[in-house]
Amino acid sequence: MSAIDRLRQLEQLYLNGAPYNEESGCLSVETLLDSLLCLFDECTSSTLRKEKSIAEFVDFARPIVARVKALRLSREDFEVLKVIGRGSFGEVAVVRLVNTQQIYAMKILNKWEMLKRAETACFKEERDVMVFGNREWITKLHYAFQDERNLVSGMGKCTGCPKSLPTPLPVKKCLVPPDVFKKSTGGTLMIL
Repeated sequence: MSAIDRLRQLEQLYLNGAPYNEESGCLSVETLLDSLLCLFDECTSSTLRKEKSIAEFVDFARPIVARVKALRLSREDFEVLKVIGRGSFGEVAVVRLVNTQQIYAMKILNKWEMLKRAETACFKEERDVMVFGNREWITKLHYAFQDERNLVSGMGKCTGCPKSLPTPLPVKKCLVPPDVFKKSTGGTLMIL
């Protein structure tokens, strides 16, 4: 394979990649940007910053990181319509993307509460299920991002809810026919 072909294939891995695709072994642009931000934050707050190469990297990456942070989604891009649940790690709210009519359920989890209780794995696993799960049974993940204090995920409407009801809804208000409930329960058990 020629060098040009390899470069094109490498570029396509990241332009078309999922957050992590086990089949192709590639990362998406968003995942690479997350990695850059994490590396930058670690280098700026560590004692390694005193080393010349680390200091040069920090100086080089600072404007790129500032631009990435300015362009990424944040909680300020959403208007909270109603908080529909609170838990020990955070809350779930019905939100609207600012200047649009797009409605989502937004789950906001406090990072430090999760770390104190060693529950970090469940956020990633839940996120992966919503990204790669069967759309018939799993709510679609539209957005996932973080800020200094929180992990945030924006999900689609409740599946199986009558279309006449506002969405997303808390599960207790979701009126699901018995046959759909049985299939949904079976799908959930298969996932577990």
